[in-house]
Amino acid sequence: MARPMGRLVVVLRPIRPRLACSSRKHGYASCELLTGASKAPFSRLDKRLFHATVPRLAKEDPYQVLGVQKNASSSDIKKAYYALAKKYHPDTNKSPESRERFVKIQEAYEILSDDSKRAQYDQFGHAGPQAQGGWAGAEGAGGFPGGFPGGFDPNDIFSSFFGGGFGGRTAGAGARAEYRTVGDDIQKPITISFMEAAKGATKSVTIDTIVTCPRCHGSGMKAGSQKTTCHACGGTGVQTIMMGGFHMQTTCSACGGVGHVIPPGSACPSCGGVGKVKERQTVQVNIPAGVDNDSKIRLAGKGDAPVRGTGPNGDLYVVLNVLPSNVFRRQQSDVFVDAKIPLHKAVLGGTARVPTIDGDVELKIPQGSQPGDTILLRTRGIKKLRGIGRGDQIVNLKVELPRSLTSQQREVLQKYAEMVDPTYRKASSSSSSSSSSSSTDPLSSSYPSSTSTSDTNEKSDKTTGGFFKSAFDKLRDKLDHKDDGEGKKS
Repeated sequence: MARPMGRLVVVLRPIRPRLACSSRKHGYASCELLTGASKAPFSRLDKRLFHATVPRLAKEDPYQVLGVQKNASSSDIKKAYYALAKKYHPDTNKSPESRERFVKIQEAYEILSDDSKRAQYDQFGHAGPQAQGGWAGAEGAGGFPGGFPGGFDPNDIFSSFFGGGFGGRTAGAGARAEYRTVGDDIQKPITISFMEAAKGATKSVTIDTIVTCPRCHGSGMKAGSQKTTCHACGGTGVQTIMMGGFHMQTTCSACGGVGHVIPPGSACPSCGGVGKVKERQTVQVNIPAGVDNDSKIRLAGKGDAPVRGTGPNGDLYVVLNVLPSNVFRRQQSDVFVDAKIPLHKAVLGGTARVPTIDGDVELKIPQGSQPGDTILLRTRGIKKLRGIGRGDQIVNLKVELPRSLTSQQREVLQKYAEMVDPTYRKASSSSSSSSSSSSTDPLSSSYPSSTSTSDTNEKSDKTTGGFFKSAFDKLRDKLDHKDDGEGKKS
């Protein structure tokens, strides 16, 4: 801590005293000094998490910030910068908005004053390395008309350093040191059948993953080239900016905090100085028995390599989409299946073949089975992922009734009906006589339209009853003749 020219200047270091920022007003933090043993010194993580507003401000179009056209010359850009810097410099302009405006002007001029950074910004926007603090001096994609070298989408790669998706997880960092990070995880959905989920399977999965460039081995440079010290930070990896009357340190926007850059013309032609390329790989995935829909299988180390720095790869998560079965239904580790049985087996009992996930089995049907009854087949279900053993299979009985009968089958059923229901034969006889009388009545045939719906239904029942009685009488006569013949023989 120093006091130049009567102004309090605080440089954030991992030593006491430390700053506590309680609020943010007019674009900059309101801070106060903390002293005493109760406050612990800054750790390295505290330093990394204390951000200035530079990355956020750099998102604006530098041409609009300086008020110049995209085809403006270097001299026009310099004139615009000097005019705006003089107007909004905090020493001459005391308004709170001028401080934030001055930082924007500085960032815009840093991009447009460097031909390499300006060219990369014109092609990639803020996704480019120079526009957002990537590898200074690295060759961009200007020589690669098919896109960024190595198959990269700059929006995927460089957005990772500023809150994007491919950044990885930082494991530790420091000025003038390589960042050690963990690569991003990859999620890959695949579709499998019901039986593959129940019995297990091996599937091939194709993924596009980020790997270390095989040509430069991750250095990002041509063979024989060397990195140079970053001119923006002097190799410290940090820059000091003034905000709200304080000097605050932030990660160097030119080298990304590593303290060195790749000289122009020395970048690896395969990866463009990134040190990483995108590669298509085929991975074998062993699917265990018992997985269900939306289950995830983790393959450690099969994800992306860290885009920046060194460190282990992320993981690959295979997300399963299980198709439904036309035969089986599943509830956790239990399996449900419907079994159709004929009427006589439901009444008299018997056996029926039913499917299981291991193949068809013979199922014993008890006598008097009703539609909707269930039979339990223990340990015929799906293997339990958590725990020991397998679930059960529940067989739901569906009794099939015949839609048509032969005359002999009908006679037998009528005989059975009379045996279990003594009133059935009497009802059949009365309906038969009523049907005969109605057929000889001229009124019934002359005025059919005057009969009500109930009369029509009754007539239909009478006709049906007469038919049943006639068939039963024939069967009874056959039985009587058979008994008489046996008596004569005896």
